[in-house]
Amino acid sequence: MTLACLIKKTPTSLITFLLAAGLLVGCSTVPKFEQAKEAVLWQCDEGDLIESRRAGEQLWLQLPAASSWINLPQQRAASGVRYANNEGTSFWNKAKRARITTPEKTWHNCQLLAQGTAGKLERPELIAGTNTSPDALVLKASGQNPAWTFEAQQNGHLVLLQNFGTQRIKFTDSEVVKQDLIRTLHQAKDSEGNPLNYKVENILCIEIHTGQPFPHRVELHYLDKTYQGCGQSF
Repeated sequence: MTLACLIKKTPTSLITFLLAAGLLVGCSTVPKFEQAKEAVLWQCDEGDLIESRRAGEQLWLQLPAASSWINLPQQRAASGVRYANNEGTSFWNKAKRARITTPEKTWHNCQLLAQGTAGKLERPELIAGTNTSPDALVLKASGQNPAWTFEAQQNGHLVLLQNFGTQRIKFTDSEVVKQDLIRTLHQAKDSEGNPLNYKVENILCIEIHTGQPFPHRVELHYLDKTYQGCGQSF
């Protein structure tokens, strides 16, 4: 029987129903970030904290020291649950373990630290972004040749210490100018308007003299000088 004959023999009410059903299927939407109420906090390699939020078959990730979220649709997995996008970022989870991969870095061992409602998770103290006091320290970095220390506060105030702390340079109006999966670029200015540009990378950094590992590589550019070292977010 041809399609035309089938349509002629089909009651009008049934055709109307089938068309309505097709429209409903066509109008189905992918969940949005605002609908993600299920949140989990993962503690990964080097102490990095990564939060995931889920709604339906969509997952969102917030990497360490990042303010944006990465959307990952659910994919097939031989075991556990896997989410991935076309840019090379993926999240695999089974029970209380997870593995998170980005084009720049992979966290092989992430353990479930806390779970609950999005926006209401209790985070450990001294973790980036958890202390909302304006004077809260959010980053501390240091380096050698020459020795320097750099501190950033929640309120956008920064200080660069040199010559064993005897030289103190203050900066204000810190803002993020660029951010991707691994690195964040900031800009600020000193009291005379001279710019300070600094970069924070979520890449393991080993302090040269002590061998101590830190979760961030930090690079400063100020008055034609470059300062490179390791940092810890709080």
